[in-house]
Amino acid sequence: MRHRSAVLAAALLALASVPAGAAGSDPDWPCVQILVPTLSSGQIWPGDPIEGKEGDWRDIPGTEPVLKQILDRRLDPEQEQAAIDRFADQLEADGAAADRNAALTALFAGAFEALNRERGQAISAIKRYAHQQRVLLDGIDAALTRLQALPADAPEAVALREEIAWRRRILDERRRNQTALCEQPVQLEQKAGRIARNIAARLD
Repeated sequence: MRHRSAVLAAALLALASVPAGAAGSDPDWPCVQILVPTLSSGQIWPGDPIEGKEGDWRDIPGTEPVLKQILDRRLDPEQEQAAIDRFADQLEADGAAADRNAALTALFAGAFEALNRERGQAISAIKRYAHQQRVLLDGIDAALTRLQALPADAPEAVALREEIAWRRRILDERRRNQTALCEQPVQLEQKAGRIARNIAARLD
């Protein structure tokens, strides 16, 4: 009986350790961060509106390699800024300020669209991950219910305890990975803000 109680207590602890809708009403959002499904460019971009300009960079020579470079998440902030500065310096050497501002705005519009899309994909992945956790938790809950109705030495009780222990190990591993997953949308939001500031600083 004491062994069965210990199994029940450990499983209940696992159930309590995985939050449901920790920062909102969505049961598949497990992160402490508030769920914001999509970013608004107006919150981070002080220049002209970028709506409808997301693809303008394709018509500006030399923009594509810069865009790919600054979107690379392996790039550190100093390298991002250096790439933007080189692009802005080249635009300044090439022509009119109005064209330069339009090109810089197009660069940000392209970067923002890509980062917003990547951030949305990260949020969807987190929600799928959390849903899988809920499925595991529901399985533990069902196993606990069956276990409580069985004698401690029943063969089915032994199998259920093994199942609960196995599900708990999976949950523990997933819980360790969850923090890193929850940081991905935050990191992409920070990157978008950083790129916005660096590009805006070169506007006339």
